[in-house]
Amino acid sequence: MAGPEFRLEQVLKFRKEVERIQQLELAKARQQHENAREQLSNEKAALETLTEELAQRQASGIDAKDLQLYGAFARRKSREIEEMRRSVSMLEKAVQEKREALLTAAKEKKALEVFKEKKMRDLRMEQLLKERAFLDELAVQGRGERA
Repeated sequence: MAGPEFRLEQVLKFRKEVERIQQLELAKARQQHENAREQLSNEKAALETLTEELAQRQASGIDAKDLQLYGAFARRKSREIEEMRRSVSMLEKAVQEKREALLTAAKEKKALEVFKEKKMRDLRMEQLLKERAFLDELAVQGRGERA
């Protein structure tokens, strides 16, 4: 005789798959966030290097046109850095949303797993009670034949 069956097994499998997908999406979002932070850090370092180079050139004497080029380049870099900061901020929010979606998926899966465990325990208990009743009936019938 086959063991008890959980009717919502397909739903549980689906919820496990949803949780797995959410984990992958969170990992991807974290990676994108980390890449953006690293790029931002590199751009900040590049701007700092540019500023130091400009200071050195100013100390040794610099042409007005070169000073304008440095200034324009520094402003462009500053705008790029600001855009990157906004991007990093948006990616942080995306990571948080993915984390919350994963937590929700994990809770839904866990709730169904707990329900399954309880249902399976109840089904096993019911089956044990039926078997015990059957064995009791056999014992009663066996005594009746001997008398």
